[in-house]
Amino acid sequence: MSAAEVVVIVGAGLAGARAAETLRGNGFAGSIVMFGDEPTAPYHRPPLSKSLLVDEPEMSTLLVHPEGWYHDHDVELRLGRKIARVDVSSRRLQDVLGHSHRFDKLILTTGAAARTFEGSRSDAQSRVLVLRTLSDAARLRTQLATAQSVVVVGGGFIGAEVASGAVGLGHSVTILETAEGPFLRSLGGAASKILSSFYRSEGIVLVTSVNIASVCESEDSVTVTATDGRRWDADLVVMGIGAVPADELAADSGLSTGNGVQVDAHGRTTVPFVFAAGDVANRFEPTLGRHIRPEHWQNAQNHAVAGARNVLGANEAFSEVPWFWSDQFSVNLQMAGVPYAVDEVVVRGVPDDRRFSIFYLSRSRVVAAFSMDNARDIGVAKRMIGRRIAVDAAALADEGTDLKSLLRVREEQVFASSKRTE
Repeated sequence: MSAAEVVVIVGAGLAGARAAETLRGNGFAGSIVMFGDEPTAPYHRPPLSKSLLVDEPEMSTLLVHPEGWYHDHDVELRLGRKIARVDVSSRRLQDVLGHSHRFDKLILTTGAAARTFEGSRSDAQSRVLVLRTLSDAARLRTQLATAQSVVVVGGGFIGAEVASGAVGLGHSVTILETAEGPFLRSLGGAASKILSSFYRSEGIVLVTSVNIASVCESEDSVTVTATDGRRWDADLVVMGIGAVPADELAADSGLSTGNGVQVDAHGRTTVPFVFAAGDVANRFEPTLGRHIRPEHWQNAQNHAVAGARNVLGANEAFSEVPWFWSDQFSVNLQMAGVPYAVDEVVVRGVPDDRRFSIFYLSRSRVVAAFSMDNARDIGVAKRMIGRRIAVDAAALADEGTDLKSLLRVREEQVFASSKRTE
């Protein structure tokens, strides 16, 4: 690419920041322009549902790059400037102020937006909150300072982290979950049962099989009503019901979308000079043989780096086993892979000891793993998933088995097979 070319990045989050950094780091001498909806430079989101619930942050600790980095690397950062329209035929986009901007290559890193409950207020005084942005975290922190009771709607990871923080502040916390247990759809029955017991032991009132009919604010409380008539009153309600990909720009411009912007293993959309990365991208993952849309810090960073390299012509397929972590109460939870087509679940360790792992197998191959305070198992599991390792379930469950030995057995089998074919 020449020095006269322009790469526009729409979305000023972690993925956008890493894309800009990679372009400059790999010698791109043209113009880089980054647009962001928020007034803040790209920052890390994981602390929003953790430390930021208690303490006002020192912004320098949150920023992906120091404030002066963008100027020093000649990256034009246009914050608080939402893009309204992309015209791929003319390679121009238009912001909400009506200004038109040219690009040669476009990288969409628009992320995802918190899912809200239909009919909920969205004004600054509302006590029905979501948690996705720095301003969301600030509002939540302010209201937690005076609230006594909190209802969290949704038993996902964000909701569970908020509940953990609220309990730590001394609040009465209730989690309302639609399914028969938290994480039932994503982690299965074994993990759901274990985590249900864990949350209750930490003082959370966990109510399952709840379908919400309404969330109504009165002068001094918020009332959540279920379709069966049950009601819960609280000072504060946090909606943790997931996120939706911010793919409207892509869809309106004619790009292929479906649970995000559809991209190939190189990060390309259906238009060759338009790429997408991070939470908004529904990417093809070669190790799994299917499209996935991880909403995790690791994916946002590494997928953007790979996509930016391909913008410059690297033509490298991106492949990475999805992984994320969550800190709740006094434990660390980690997850690797995607539990799909699972026909066997193996529990390794003693859940009551709060140190265990769960492995998800499909035709004897490990496709996902979940752990509580057992990060070492997840490190090995990522390698098993990436290499499509077939394992013996009994050996996997036996804590006396060195997990790395299962990797070595597979490597020896592959080596012996290659020798026979010589």
